[in-house]
Amino acid sequence: MRFFLVISWSVLIPVIILGQDSLTKNKFSSALFLSGGYLPKTYPITPKSAGCALIGAEIFWNFRGKDLWHQYYNFPRGGFELVYAQLGNPEELGSAIGVVPSLEWQTKKAKSKWRFKIGIGIGYFNKTFDPVNNQNNYYIGTHFVNMTHFSLRRETRLNDKLVLRYGLSAIHSSDGHTALPNVGLNMLTADVVLNFMTQQKNKTTLAVNDKRNNFYTIKFGIGMHELGETEKPVGGPSYPSYHLSAWYNRSFKQIHVLQVGFVLGYYTSFHDYIVNHEVYASNQNLKSGTGVLFIGHEYIFGKFGIATHAGVYVYNPFYIKQAKIEGTWGNTSDKLEAFITNRLGLNYYPFKKANSLNNIKNQFSIGIYIKTNLAQADLFEYAMSYTF
Repeated sequence: MRFFLVISWSVLIPVIILGQDSLTKNKFSSALFLSGGYLPKTYPITPKSAGCALIGAEIFWNFRGKDLWHQYYNFPRGGFELVYAQLGNPEELGSAIGVVPSLEWQTKKAKSKWRFKIGIGIGYFNKTFDPVNNQNNYYIGTHFVNMTHFSLRRETRLNDKLVLRYGLSAIHSSDGHTALPNVGLNMLTADVVLNFMTQQKNKTTLAVNDKRNNFYTIKFGIGMHELGETEKPVGGPSYPSYHLSAWYNRSFKQIHVLQVGFVLGYYTSFHDYIVNHEVYASNQNLKSGTGVLFIGHEYIFGKFGIATHAGVYVYNPFYIKQAKIEGTWGNTSDKLEAFITNRLGLNYYPFKKANSLNNIKNQFSIGIYIKTNLAQADLFEYAMSYTF
């Protein structure tokens, strides 16, 4: 089941990005890039690395202004990148490949531009943790993982057909706590990109009033994770959890939506632990739940939205109780993880009209989120929502 969900996500995102009707009239561009850097040591017992080296290709479209959101984002680029990485330790860390759908923004300077890119996709690592043959690789616990790519690069046009970009990137790979261990692997790199991109003339017709609207959203999600700390226990079952959210939306400046709301969660892993260890004699279902208040923001671009939620647990009794039972409640990180939670998500609005910008009223969406407790991954959530 976990394998099916990860694969379906990797197929879904490129298909729906390339399937937008505006893409057929946008300008195609391609690029080759080289990157080199290192792997920060994020856990005491992890394999040594001599550094990482990446090679890859970008297959992008330059959005030229057919849709209004292109213009409000200053004519970004979107598509996907293919990545191959050597991790500086063939025996224990091996290598990785990735397919990462991405969106890249630019500044407004005419000659030299800064570009910021975010990509969320899937990666495959050929070397993972093994209790017998690869005991120290706490970074990666399963072959298929989420691969998230952030970059900041400066762009200079060399001639009518070539653009040079150079800058820094951070790539995070994690299975979202669906399999343990899952410390997560980070690559910090310096990049050089040669982009084959002819000069273009964009269409500019910005003439939309900044009308602010109020909406309300209800979301239902199913999460998957293993119960345990980041590095143990290994080989346990993957449990579903259920999440019901509701929030208030306030749109502004055509592409932004502010959000305030709550999330009610129910963890079957909590319930099994409570029953098996007789943690509570009564209210076992209630103690298996959580309550979160959050504030959030969503960037709307066409039929897609990138959502970020920062939350605080107002009800999380089992997490605190288990930490005390396991003897880890004295750690500052455990105490913070019991109260601070965040979500990063990608939403798709299949019935949203072109040029409706951030008007998401009466819209159905599907999405995928990664949820963390403080900085520790908690689960992947697959969600459906309706805004009214």
